[in-house]
Amino acid sequence: MTSEEIQAIFFAECEESLAAAESGLAACKAGTQDDDTVNAVFRAVHSIKGGAGAFGYVALQAFTHTFETLLSDVREGAVPITEPLVDLLLRALDTLSDHVGAARGLGEVPDDVGLLAELTAAQAANAGAAPAPAPAAPEPVITKPAATSFDEDGGGDPFDLDAMLDDITGAMEAPAPAPTWLLKVRPHAGAMRNGGEPLLLLRELTAFGARCIECDCGAVPPLDTLDPGTGYLGWTFALDADVSETSAREIFEFVGDDCGLTTGSDAPMPAVRHAPPPAPVAIQAAPAPAAAAQPGAAPAPANAPPAPPALGQSIRIELGKLDKLIDAVGELVIAQAMMAQRLAGDGLAVKEELTILEGLTRDIQESAMSIRAQPIGSVFSRVPRILRELTTSTGKHVRLEVSGESTELDKTVIERLGEPLTHLIRNAVDHGIESAETRIAAGKPAEGTLTLSAEHRSGRILIRIADDGAGINRERVFAKAVEKGLIAPDAQLSKEEIDHLIFAPGFSTAAQVTNVSGRGVGMDVVRQNVKELGGRITIDSEPGSGTTFTLTLPLTLAISDGMVVNVGDQTLVVPLANVVESLRPTQAEVQGLGAHRAMINVRGKFIPVLPLHAAVGAQGAIEQAHEGVLIVVETEGAGRAALLVDAICDQRQVVIKSLDTHYRSVEGVSGATILGDGMVALIVDVDSLVARSLSGQSPSPLPSALIAEAA
Repeated sequence: MTSEEIQAIFFAECEESLAAAESGLAACKAGTQDDDTVNAVFRAVHSIKGGAGAFGYVALQAFTHTFETLLSDVREGAVPITEPLVDLLLRALDTLSDHVGAARGLGEVPDDVGLLAELTAAQAANAGAAPAPAPAAPEPVITKPAATSFDEDGGGDPFDLDAMLDDITGAMEAPAPAPTWLLKVRPHAGAMRNGGEPLLLLRELTAFGARCIECDCGAVPPLDTLDPGTGYLGWTFALDADVSETSAREIFEFVGDDCGLTTGSDAPMPAVRHAPPPAPVAIQAAPAPAAAAQPGAAPAPANAPPAPPALGQSIRIELGKLDKLIDAVGELVIAQAMMAQRLAGDGLAVKEELTILEGLTRDIQESAMSIRAQPIGSVFSRVPRILRELTTSTGKHVRLEVSGESTELDKTVIERLGEPLTHLIRNAVDHGIESAETRIAAGKPAEGTLTLSAEHRSGRILIRIADDGAGINRERVFAKAVEKGLIAPDAQLSKEEIDHLIFAPGFSTAAQVTNVSGRGVGMDVVRQNVKELGGRITIDSEPGSGTTFTLTLPLTLAISDGMVVNVGDQTLVVPLANVVESLRPTQAEVQGLGAHRAMINVRGKFIPVLPLHAAVGAQGAIEQAHEGVLIVVETEGAGRAALLVDAICDQRQVVIKSLDTHYRSVEGVSGATILGDGMVALIVDVDSLVARSLSGQSPSPLPSALIAEAA
């Protein structure tokens, strides 16, 4: 594995650690923390510090060291958890995130001098009395190698071994408390070949107050056989009782099996390895001295069986490999459909085998998709930091309420959801939620409320961003749209149409341009990003009560269930997530509404009949509802409607191919797929077609070139 690959893993772990720390500090903010919560935050920051030291990110390591020191005092109870302290820790976490970004080359190194002073002051302000000095530690012992002969012309020893050890043993001359337990460290022979640097780890130990009392140099070979990539030294450190073994071992988590550790006063130094280790070094904890014994801790039996593996184990998989798997599953679905169509009617035995193949294909597809699925909480976890930044820039205090953060959807959707979500939140705080004075005058709490929620519904995911602010000022939006020439001054628009004007390119009602809003690019980006994901966005706003943005997105961008239908000379796919039922109406059940409209009574409720052929420009299609088949569909913004088609051919899984990639974006079409006979069929965007039809807009026929290609 190359250094670049190892660093990529480190930064991926940094993201996980930052998310874990954010979650823990959020619990502290809410007052629901416990000891495990504080420990989790400490471990997260400590993990970042260890990797930063290994890769030489000095600024990142220095900041995490100070941050970690304060967290260590917090978890030990020396510094009480208060609201100001949690706010300080949250600001430190934001800066830590900036440091990680700078290490990745995504920004400048943040100015953390003032914050470091605050972290140090918070620790010093709560520091207790210094412990009484303990008896001096035993004199350190350094075991040097046997005399080494050098080249006669070299003029003596070409290197000073004592100088090499000064970095670790320099502190041994100072008096120190008596050791209570020992830690022996021996890097394996190939540790440095894998990018490890033992000195960085040993410095971490000294930061805990560890004192090197012995350095074993006996394995250093003659100079002419010395390999600079091989570790030859071992160290024994003495640590005080207040330093836990877990804390010391955490320093070496990043190096894994490249370093052998042994604890206890009588544990032998591990043997020197001159070849890559065949297996991880066993870590054996010897009984601690009586003075350091933990109360109530029972010793484990010597022949105790190994502990079972922890639940929820996971591995890292490169996203490109998952993409190849999904593509292969998609081709399998297409091949299964082709085989089913060609072998249809060849006997009962063949049909049974095809049924088995179809079941296996679906199982593989669902398993592959579940691998890519991730909880949306990874996106929601970024919101608290966004709100803290907005509080600083706008002066508005906003309380966040989150639900459904465990809802899962495709990783690709999650990765592309961050930008539109950020824009919507900034818009809600800057434009929606009023200032504290205005809210109090309106009888509202001074603190605004922002609600994030996610849920599954009919094979799609609904994400809502709601605020309790002033709502959309439609008069102002209308006037601004007229001013920019987006609409005519005498245009007659519904409330929903006025609301959607905010998505127009360059539209903004901000009085002045700030670092939060005013440039008119945010909401346009939101609509475009959501559209590229195959989703839609709707607005529900009440003056004085607030605004809710609802994002309706597919769970995956790869495979979906669909109903294959014939419309004249075209074959189309209607997403099964939108389908409620299908029916063949009688002539009496269909009622005319004007010259070109029809309604049908479905269980006592009239719904509009929309001829699908008019939207796709199909030729020779059935035009009378009682002569064809009606597919009742459910939409988010326009309710139910009945799509008129000639016939229903099949219901199957379809592999979604993007039109944007192979052709261009087309209104009313969400993608295309390959059917069992090799034909290309267009996938209908039901919500778009129904919304346009019911709003009085005539659906635009599909381009003739696209229809010809699909045929």
